Amino acid sequence: MIQWRPKCRFLQDNATSLRGYLPLYRKPLCSGIIRVMKMRAETGQAERSNSLKHLSEDELLDVFETARRLSARDHAMLIVCFQHALRASELISLPLDDIDWHNMEITIQRLKGSLKTTQPLFRLRGRPCMDEVSALRIWLKERPANWGSDFLFVSPKGRFNRNTVSRIFAKYCRLASEARVAIGARPISESCWHIHALKHSRVTSVVGKMDFYLVKLLAGHAALSSTLRYAHGSQKLACQEAQRVSIETFS
Repeated sequence: MIQWRPKCRFLQDNATSLRGYLPLYRKPLCSGIIRVMKMRAETGQAERSNSLKHLSEDELLDVFETARRLSARDHAMLIVCFQHALRASELISLPLDDIDWHNMEITIQRLKGSLKTTQPLFRLRGRPCMDEVSALRIWLKERPANWGSDFLFVSPKGRFNRNTVSRIFAKYCRLASEARVAIGARPISESCWHIHALKHSRVTSVVGKMDFYLVKLLAGHAALSSTLRYAHGSQKLACQEAQRVSIETFS
């Protein structure tokens, strides 16, 4: 009889329905099923708890600079992911043809009900590690034409999957974190060593500095409520802004 009760309602229902069948199987198999169900529940809870984890500006610079020194492909991949606030699945699905070099734009077919967006490629001449145009050009010069794939980011083994991209990002977070510790700086929290932290970091970096509707367009959110998750205001700040607007309006 199953003693463990997962917190997720869906898994609770499944556990209840499996009670009558598990005794028919050998004990090792029953334990394996329970272990998988428990692991899935714990993974879901971890993803929710880390859902808005993000890197600071100096941590981002360290990660991108580390990637730039070691791999043109990885650097281009991470900077594209960051600049356009992409999910891992959107990043690995980018075709070569979605980059319009004539107009210096990239078209992104976003997932999970988000918008299809066409955005300018980002240039940052004073910061090579943040310059998307330069990173892409360097990568495309190195990218072999005979790899038989139309995707922008590939390896000799073929198309990436989300786990591979996340492992690549985690590697550069670890290397950058070790370098930071060596000079006495704060390490990068391991809770941010997931590729989705780049999307959160991008949106967080512009919230409060841009109009919320423009942030929504940058992130490709279909609903403004998705963007508002990144807002961190206070009553004091709200009153200060209201006073500033009142002075500009009525003086």
